[in-house]
Amino acid sequence: MVKTFTQKEYEFDLVSNQYYEDELAFQKTINNAENTEKLENKVEFVLLNNELKINIPNAKNELIIGEIHFYRPSNKKLDFIKKIASKNNVLTFTSEELVKGRWDVSVTWYYENEPQNQFFKKEQIYF
Repeated sequence: MVKTFTQKEYEFDLVSNQYYEDELAFQKTINNAENTEKLENKVEFVLLNNELKINIPNAKNELIIGEIHFYRPSNKKLDFIKKIASKNNVLTFTSEELVKGRWDVSVTWYYENEPQNQFFKKEQIYF
């Protein structure tokens, strides 16, 4: 004999009340990452001489528009976002901006003449 019980006082909470919108945003991020993989030249994260250089491919020398999110897992007070609006495809960050340790860095961007094609790259770095 097997008997099952249900607890009527148990509350079922969703992780997010906007789960549909969250799923669409997540799918967009996946699509943007797939677009990035199709690029002929790849995004590069280069650590050298106390600097982080992020190289975004820009073969047509177009205006790059987007954001770079710097997430510090050990201290959310250090998190910050840097806006991008430049033809310069090499973005440099120094020890004045980045404390030593682990950072999760994500770059989202598009080219001015192709706003429908968005790109995404995430990298874990140790500065």
